Amino acid sequence: MNSALSNNFGEEELRRRWNETENATVLAEVRSALVEGGDWRALVRRWTAPWGTGNDLGGIPLAGLNLTRADLVDAYLSYADLRGCVMTGCDLTDAVLSGADARETDLSGATLVRTAGGLADFTSANLTSSIADDSILVRARFVGATLRGASLRRASLAASDFTNADLTGANLEDSVLVSARMEGAVTDGANMKGARLGALRP
Repeated sequence: MNSALSNNFGEEELRRRWNETENATVLAEVRSALVEGGDWRALVRRWTAPWGTGNDLGGIPLAGLNLTRADLVDAYLSYADLRGCVMTGCDLTDAVLSGADARETDLSGATLVRTAGGLADFTSANLTSSIADDSILVRARFVGATLRGASLRRASLAASDFTNADLTGANLEDSVLVSARMEGAVTDGANMKGARLGALRP
């Protein structure tokens, strides 16, 4: 059975497949394509044949790579290791980042519109001027993250952790922040119009 698929794999399986000896070549090729702006989707489609999924990067180890302005639209990046990546200006529209590790990642100016990133870890990440409108980031961690001027309009952020985060000038209009932790967060100049706050009812 081809070990490349599937989105139904658990966290361990998604990560382990990239570390298998038989997949070392495709991992190197996909990483290179992502860094150099190549057609990573074609590589993934070939790898996942005959299923032909062209967006499955679940669990991929990319820590520390320079992915500036990478095209990651609709990419499946659940449980991906993105620690310390430079992802400035990346387009992650409609991407899946559930459970991804994006600690200390530079996502400044990135587009995360309609991104599904529940349980993702953005601790100490830089999301300055990023656009994450209509995203689903329930129970995500933004501890110590910088979100200055970020747009999170209509975002679902219930139970997310913004402890010591910098939300200066961020746009959180009509977002859902129910049960979100905001201890020590800086919200000077943030637009909270229509945001839903408070605690979840038992």
